[in-house]
Amino acid sequence: ITYNCLGNNQYEITLSVYRDCYNGLPDFDQPAIIGIYRADWTLFKKDTIKIDERSDKLPIVLNNPCLTDPPDVCVHRAIYNKIITLPYSPGGYHIVYQRCCRNLLIRNLPDPLNTGISYTATISEEAQLACNNAAVFNNWPPVAICIHEPVNFDHSATDPDGDSLVYRLCTPLNGPDSLTPVPNPPFAGPYQELVWLDPPYNLGNLLGGEPLSIDPQTG
Repeated sequence: ITYNCLGNNQYEITLSVYRDCYNGLPDFDQPAIIGIYRADWTLFKKDTIKIDERSDKLPIVLNNPCLTDPPDVCVHRAIYNKIITLPYSPGGYHIVYQRCCRNLLIRNLPDPLNTGISYTATISEEAQLACNNAAVFNNWPPVAICIHEPVNFDHSATDPDGDSLVYRLCTPLNGPDSLTPVPNPPFAGPYQELVWLDPPYNLGNLLGGEPLSIDPQTG
């Protein structure tokens, strides 16, 4: 989730959601339900946000010309967009989208079909006063990477206000379960992190091989 401040308490909210073409059921929510919470996690309002752009299939780009695209890997993307009014609120706002469940082929979680996700963005009190904008990633990670091949990806972002950015790897936030896959409104936070299938997977060993690292200054 990202946001742009348009002035006069108007914010353009953008939500990007990805799903497996073959194993991602059901389809994208249309519309999606977002919750807007105050700093103390009391609900300000819920809202709906519609798909503005949809990609039927993201390209698979492999950095080794000798490799071929895996035939069973396919990712769809939907980008939601809406302008909402957020009057000044001490402490700011949390914007939340939640969904269950994850891809059944995921190997580093013990129960992916009962593990949801929580997308969040925080508009702080300072951000409201400065009419701040969220940073946006310059590129999204590759759809597929290959075993025994190095991963060297530029995950930097651009901040339109020139704010300094700090990068770190983190454990994703858990979300709703299969009993309530689309909470309406999304549940209030704070949210728990998901549970890795540990061993061998954890934040220090996300993919079960050579540990990933990220430069905190450059991404």
